[in-house]
Amino acid sequence: MTAAALLVLFLIIVGVPVAYAFGTGAFFGFLYLGDSVTQIPSVAYRTIDSFPLLAIPFFLLSGVVMQEGGVSRRLVSFVAQFTGRLRGGMGATLLGASAIFGAISGSSVATVSAMGSIMTPEMVKRGYPRRYVGGLVSVAGLLGILIPPSIPMVVYGVAANVSISDMFLAGLSAGLLLLVTMIAVNFLWAWRKDELNDSGAVLGAPSTEGTTRKRIGLGALTRTGAAIPALVMPVIILGGIYSGIFTPTEAGAAAVVYGFLVGLLVYRELRPSRVGAVLLNGILATTPILLIIAMGGAFSRALTLSGVPVEITAYISDLDPPKWLLLIILNLLLLGVGCFVEENTAIIILAPLLLPLTTAYGIDPVQFGVIMVLNLGIGLATPPMAPNVFVASRACDVPFHLIIGTTLKFLLFAAVPVLIAVNVAPGFSLWLTR
Repeated sequence: MTAAALLVLFLIIVGVPVAYAFGTGAFFGFLYLGDSVTQIPSVAYRTIDSFPLLAIPFFLLSGVVMQEGGVSRRLVSFVAQFTGRLRGGMGATLLGASAIFGAISGSSVATVSAMGSIMTPEMVKRGYPRRYVGGLVSVAGLLGILIPPSIPMVVYGVAANVSISDMFLAGLSAGLLLLVTMIAVNFLWAWRKDELNDSGAVLGAPSTEGTTRKRIGLGALTRTGAAIPALVMPVIILGGIYSGIFTPTEAGAAAVVYGFLVGLLVYRELRPSRVGAVLLNGILATTPILLIIAMGGAFSRALTLSGVPVEITAYISDLDPPKWLLLIILNLLLLGVGCFVEENTAIIILAPLLLPLTTAYGIDPVQFGVIMVLNLGIGLATPPMAPNVFVASRACDVPFHLIIGTTLKFLLFAAVPVLIAVNVAPGFSLWLTR
């Protein structure tokens, strides 16, 4: 079975589509176990035959609707009126808008793509180097998988059989702390670098030359009013979940319906003729993830039947490392995997393997879920794979290698401190769940 696992890893590294790699590993895994390979389709189907997993296509589709319907641009303009006049304020605007966008789409890559394409022209106009914008938005994508709703949190909740609502609450604490630390690092960077000066401008604001205070105030009021329908969207999602009105899946469906209504009837930027294309884009964004989950479930089933999780748990238990050392080992493992494997894929593989071990050490499954998602999220912006950086490179029109320096600095000084806090202070992640 070890050979099958190594084969899967090799296929992923050399560029074979992840779902095919998992399917191949499952095929040879069941052959090794002497079981019929004909059960692979049924196991794969049962993996995705899950009501909670329906949240994934709904949240991804709501993100597509938000981009097409003009919601994203108005969110950016709304946040900019609070931070745009400050030195480094446009960087803070990008981060704040990414947090709100993440509270709707639940996807890291979607957040990077949307915010990078929207913010780059304005930030470059105000003197920001493209390499800085690209690096900043690469790490800002982490907000999309921490601040609920989060697709990786949904996947972990299903894989670990824990409450998705509890995962969302735990991720909210870590996401807000990451937002604050990234804003602080951004302002510190702007204070030290003359190029991040912003020229006192506010994104989307009318020119202040020859105008009165009254007109400026009306401009801010107009931007706030225009953003209200967009700001209601995360309220519907999160308020519905935590009040018990919606399940996470139902909240995702409500967000899609609301997004279409706003885009078609309120902002009127989503034309009826584009609805079919929007639905198709949502399907195209969802299908690869669900296919990976399905085939990953089949491979995970083969691993479980082989007894690998039990062997790993027994081996580490025999070593009897202290809890702090175990956490260091697990963090390094997750970070390393995250540099090569897509986060949902990694969760499907690793959650069943590691949960028995962490539970034996008294680590709360919800806390470990946040640790896992955050580590894998950092991997999304860490070379050599770094899908966030590749997407930011395209969205910001800047070469990949120029973004890496800024990205690594934000990871080191913003994301890593939050990761340490989540590890050493369980109550920080769990206090909202109690």
